[in-house]
Amino acid sequence: MFSIVNATSGYGKTVIVRDVSLTVGAGEVVGLLGRNGVGKSTLMRLATGLLPAMHGRVEIDGKPAPASPARRARLGIGYVPQGRFVFPRMTVVENIAVAAEANGHNGRAAVAEAMEDFPILRQKAGDLAGGLSGGQQQILALARALAIKPRILLLDEPTEGVQPSIIDDISGILKRINRERKIAILVAEQDLDFCLSIAERLYVMEKGAIRLETDRESFRSDRQLQQELLGV
Repeated sequence: MFSIVNATSGYGKTVIVRDVSLTVGAGEVVGLLGRNGVGKSTLMRLATGLLPAMHGRVEIDGKPAPASPARRARLGIGYVPQGRFVFPRMTVVENIAVAAEANGHNGRAAVAEAMEDFPILRQKAGDLAGGLSGGQQQILALARALAIKPRILLLDEPTEGVQPSIIDDISGILKRINRERKIAILVAEQDLDFCLSIAERLYVMEKGAIRLETDRESFRSDRQLQQELLGV
């Protein structure tokens, strides 16, 4: 369904990720692990079209993805960036509605669905997004990404700066939407426990390249490999 094929990318002439390939099947949850600075965020920006590929390509349903991030979104690519980047001077409701409407969906219906999915947002519905806590902003960013009705959700460091209780909530939400809506998920993370709680299959990055592709149980049981690749 979604693939990155032999892709190299970076900033200007500086190469950050080199010759990376990965796939996410329909309805699959895949983790992208690696220490800070190995290129996970760069790869996610490449996946969404925010960074161009120097070499290689991104494919959706076996076809080259359009260059425009907006067109990729309309083809079903939802994205929650590192740092969340909610619209701080818009309310919670406005954040969700504008995302839905920008992608041809009904804003009011998207808000109603988000409030049903994320009860934590109901009491904050009229509040400015910039005044929410970090965890609440992360939930809002997830609700906003779901408002475009994605087929695959790309999450970049969703646990960063989020308290443990909210991390547990996010894990439960992701498992539920994957199970109920069959939305595929690619999650880039440093938090091994979080990744292992939701992902069936894992890629591990090191120095801008994919060092390992494995399944959850194999990686969970290999403490030496965890230490070598992640320092945990």
